[in-house]
Amino acid sequence: MDDLYILKPLGLLDAQSGEELRQSVGTVLAEKPRNILIDCQGINFMDSRGFGALISVLKRIREQGKQLFLCGLCRQVRIVLELTGTEKVFTIVPDSDACIALLSADESGG
Repeated sequence: MDDLYILKPLGLLDAQSGEELRQSVGTVLAEKPRNILIDCQGINFMDSRGFGALISVLKRIREQGKQLFLCGLCRQVRIVLELTGTEKVFTIVPDSDACIALLSADESGG
Protein backbone atom coordinates (compact mmCIF):
# COMPACT_ATOMS: atom_id res chain seq x y z
CA MET A 1 0.00 0.00 0.00
CA ASP A 2 1.54 3.25 -1.17
CA ASP A 3 -0.21 5.48 1.39
CA LEU A 4 1.17 3.66 4.46
CA TYR A 5 4.66 4.02 5.89
CA ILE A 6 5.70 1.58 8.62
CA LEU A 7 8.19 2.53 11.34
CA LYS A 8 9.67 -0.12 13.64
CA PRO A 9 11.42 1.47 16.62
CA LEU A 10 13.44 -0.81 18.89
CA GLY A 11 14.18 -1.01 22.60
CA LEU A 12 13.40 1.85 24.94
CA LEU A 13 11.20 4.69 23.71
CA ASP A 14 12.71 7.63 25.63
CA ALA A 15 13.90 11.17 24.93
CA GLN A 16 16.59 10.16 22.42
CA SER A 17 14.63 7.51 20.52
CA GLY A 18 11.54 9.70 20.72
CA GLU A 19 13.44 12.49 18.97
CA GLU A 20 14.58 10.01 16.32
CA LEU A 21 10.96 8.95 15.86
CA ARG A 22 9.86 12.58 15.45
CA GLN A 23 12.60 13.15 12.87
CA SER A 24 11.65 10.00 10.94
CA VAL A 25 8.00 11.05 10.84
CA GLY A 26 8.99 14.57 9.78
CA THR A 27 11.04 13.16 6.91
CA VAL A 28 8.18 10.92 5.75
CA LEU A 29 5.67 13.77 5.88
CA ALA A 30 8.02 16.16 4.06
CA GLU A 31 8.69 13.71 1.22
CA LYS A 32 5.13 12.56 0.71
CA PRO A 33 2.48 12.85 3.41
CA ARG A 34 1.27 9.34 4.22
CA ASN A 35 -0.50 7.45 6.94
CA ILE A 36 2.02 6.02 9.38
CA LEU A 37 1.99 2.77 11.32
CA ILE A 38 4.33 2.51 14.27
CA ASP A 39 4.95 -1.19 14.83
CA CYS A 40 5.78 -1.29 18.54
CA GLN A 41 6.76 -4.96 18.72
CA GLY A 42 10.39 -3.96 19.22
CA ILE A 43 9.62 -1.48 22.03
CA ASN A 44 10.02 -3.05 25.45
CA PHE A 45 9.55 0.10 27.56
CA MET A 46 8.30 3.66 27.09
CA ASP A 47 9.04 6.49 29.52
CA SER A 48 7.25 9.85 29.80
CA ARG A 49 9.43 11.48 27.15
CA GLY A 50 8.76 8.61 24.75
CA PHE A 51 5.06 9.06 25.43
CA GLY A 52 5.44 12.79 24.71
CA ALA A 53 7.10 11.92 21.41
CA LEU A 54 4.14 9.71 20.46
CA ILE A 55 1.71 12.54 21.23
CA SER A 56 3.83 14.98 19.21
CA VAL A 57 3.97 12.58 16.27
CA LEU A 58 0.20 12.03 16.42
CA LYS A 59 -0.44 15.79 16.32
CA ARG A 60 1.94 16.32 13.41
CA ILE A 61 0.45 13.51 11.34
CA ARG A 62 -3.10 14.73 11.94
CA GLU A 63 -2.09 18.26 10.91
CA GLN A 64 -1.20 16.72 7.53
CA GLY A 65 -4.68 15.14 7.30
CA LYS A 66 -3.26 11.63 7.75
CA GLN A 67 -3.69 8.91 10.36
CA LEU A 68 -1.31 7.36 12.88
CA PHE A 69 -1.74 3.70 13.72
CA LEU A 70 -0.05 1.70 16.46
CA CYS A 71 0.35 -2.08 16.59
CA GLY A 72 2.28 -4.67 18.57
CA LEU A 73 2.03 -2.87 21.91
CA CYS A 74 3.79 -4.50 24.83
CA ARG A 75 1.91 -4.62 28.12
CA GLN A 76 3.77 -1.63 29.62
CA VAL A 77 3.08 0.66 26.64
CA ARG A 78 -0.57 -0.39 26.60
CA ILE A 79 -0.88 0.37 30.33
CA VAL A 80 0.64 3.86 29.84
CA LEU A 81 -1.89 4.60 27.10
CA GLU A 82 -4.76 3.30 29.26
CA LEU A 83 -3.69 5.24 32.36
CA THR A 84 -3.43 8.46 30.37
CA GLY A 85 -6.70 7.83 28.54
CA THR A 86 -4.95 8.09 25.21
CA GLU A 87 -5.71 4.56 24.02
CA LYS A 88 -8.91 6.13 22.68
CA VAL A 89 -6.93 8.84 20.84
CA PHE A 90 -4.63 6.45 18.98
CA THR A 91 -5.87 3.98 16.39
CA ILE A 92 -4.55 0.67 17.71
CA VAL A 93 -4.59 -2.34 15.40
CA PRO A 94 -3.41 -5.92 16.03
CA ASP A 95 -0.75 -5.91 13.28
CA SER A 96 0.29 -4.36 9.97
CA ASP A 97 -2.02 -6.62 7.96
CA ALA A 98 -5.02 -5.37 9.95
CA CYS A 99 -3.92 -1.77 9.35
CA ILE A 100 -3.63 -2.34 5.60
CA ALA A 101 -7.05 -4.02 5.55
CA LEU A 102 -8.56 -1.08 7.47
CA LEU A 103 -7.09 1.48 5.07
CA SER A 104 -8.16 -0.58 2.05
CA ALA A 105 -11.71 -0.73 3.39
CA ASP A 106 -11.69 3.06 3.90
CA GLU A 107 -10.48 3.62 0.33
CA SER A 108 -13.17 1.40 -1.12
CA GLY A 109 -15.83 3.07 0.99
CA GLY A 110 -16.41 -0.01 3.13
